[in-house]
Amino acid sequence: MPLPITVVRLLLFTAWASLSLARQVVFGDGNPWLRDLRVGQVNFLHTTDTHGWLGSHPSQEDYDADWGDLLSFVEHFRRNRVRPAGADLLLIDTGDKLDGTALSDATRYPGEKSTTLFNELDYDLLTLGNHELYTAERAEREYFDTAIASKFRDKYVASNVVFVPSDGSEPRPFGNKYVYLETPVNKIRCLALSFMFSFDRSNARARVVPPEVEVQKQWMQDLAAKYTSDNLDLLIVFGHLPATDPEYHEIDTLHRHLRDLFPDLTIQYFGGHSHVRDFVELDSRATCLQSGRFAETVGFVSIDNVTATDPVFSRLYIDFNKRSFMHHARVKDLYTKRGAALSHRIETLSDDLKLQKQYGVVPQSYYMLTRPLESPENIYNLIRAHILPSLNPHCDKKRFVMLNTGAVRFDLYKGPFTKGTEFSVLPFPNTWRYIKLPFRIASQLETYLNNEPTVKVLSPPGSNVSVLKIAQRPDTCPFITDPKLSEGYTTWDDCGCNGDDTQHSSQAMYPIPNVIQYTNTEENTDPDQVVEFVFFSFLANDILNAANDLSGGKGKIYTDKDCFDYPGKSAKRLLRDHIIKISH
Repeated sequence: MPLPITVVRLLLFTAWASLSLARQVVFGDGNPWLRDLRVGQVNFLHTTDTHGWLGSHPSQEDYDADWGDLLSFVEHFRRNRVRPAGADLLLIDTGDKLDGTALSDATRYPGEKSTTLFNELDYDLLTLGNHELYTAERAEREYFDTAIASKFRDKYVASNVVFVPSDGSEPRPFGNKYVYLETPVNKIRCLALSFMFSFDRSNARARVVPPEVEVQKQWMQDLAAKYTSDNLDLLIVFGHLPATDPEYHEIDTLHRHLRDLFPDLTIQYFGGHSHVRDFVELDSRATCLQSGRFAETVGFVSIDNVTATDPVFSRLYIDFNKRSFMHHARVKDLYTKRGAALSHRIETLSDDLKLQKQYGVVPQSYYMLTRPLESPENIYNLIRAHILPSLNPHCDKKRFVMLNTGAVRFDLYKGPFTKGTEFSVLPFPNTWRYIKLPFRIASQLETYLNNEPTVKVLSPPGSNVSVLKIAQRPDTCPFITDPKLSEGYTTWDDCGCNGDDTQHSSQAMYPIPNVIQYTNTEENTDPDQVVEFVFFSFLANDILNAANDLSGGKGKIYTDKDCFDYPGKSAKRLLRDHIIKISH
């Protein structure tokens, strides 16, 4: 019989890990490599941070399913596992659907075709991420194409995001501030809220109110007065904020306020943004599930004894592949009519965009986090040594060329280098800009930006959380090295290390900086010599703030008027040219 979640997260961790293993690790269908999941009274499937990865991972067999396969899996799983158990199933997404692959980014504008494909899934609850807010145009399309579309207008929740109409009319919620629903089978009465992290790079069409501010507004007080444990069974809080947040602790702050408002309710959170698998126990009746990134994971959590004082939670991270989908759905053929049709549409879009067009061959794999920065197998080492110097290589001026590590979104795998590969590694459109600075300031910018916590947004999402998790991994969850297993997720969370449905060899995680740079200057350069500092346009505000800070408030104040466009090929094209060069 499963045991309830413990309140004391750290003191009882070792005991919890052993109990979790006893209650959750079940290998079904005679497959020694797959853990089974536990269907409960109410069940959730969760996706997040898909970033356009609707067409599977051609270079990784462990993630060979596409969005159509996921649709088929949900249909089979509901029919074969949930309905026979007399249970309920809710499907949830927590945002970030753009900037990751050519399917979402190689069209006339990001999401032109991929949004329609994504929206084929029958989500019960969904919201947006910060990538849907980088420009006013993105915010408008997300609002009109998804948030208030007929399919999702009663399911889209954004409790702390405001839409600002272009016609000057009053700002309004970006969808619904909350949704009340009853599950169809067990009639579980649910209230759903959704909060995005404190994102301050929004646009003219949308703005984000910090969660801690929003949750203390009067409407939340009124909501708590209207919905109590007398007429509510479950609070669902889903949104684009990390389950583990070692810097800002936003979910912990949010939970304290919500627990004050709803002291007797079971609460299930769903997180996102930091691109990790995670499961956090917030108290004895509240947990948070986060389900990775890039269609590598389908998160699962079930709850039994929902209305009791001792609810039972069970979680599993499902590898996004056909084998796992068939196993958990109890089918030998994943086919469904709707799923196959969606897969065909994805394949057709890939053909239309010519994503299989090959430019060259990558001779070895290059990794973002799983190799040290100085390793010849680290992608940032490759970029620093070969890509950045190739920007206007015949320029004889003294210069620095800087790129934020977050501009790189995916590992570069050995094999064909295609148009699709190019977009998955460097999806963002970028322009190069430059500013003229004295060497004494320019030479300090890299160190400044890499030591300044307020610019962590410059590095890849979750890189600090991943390294922290590795450092804190207990002896009860050892690092796995098994030549029979592929490298992959070996997750450690608040319930132990038995949450991944598929056994893998562990991947080491190494710290990476916020920014990397190339320079042709010498250390003994005259401190007052003016040099050109070239950077991604995304970095403009950070460069200006850092330059002014380093100047100590003396002399010139740098503004955007001091920044100019820098000629040269995009980072995408420079990477392509390098691969073409070494392919011959």
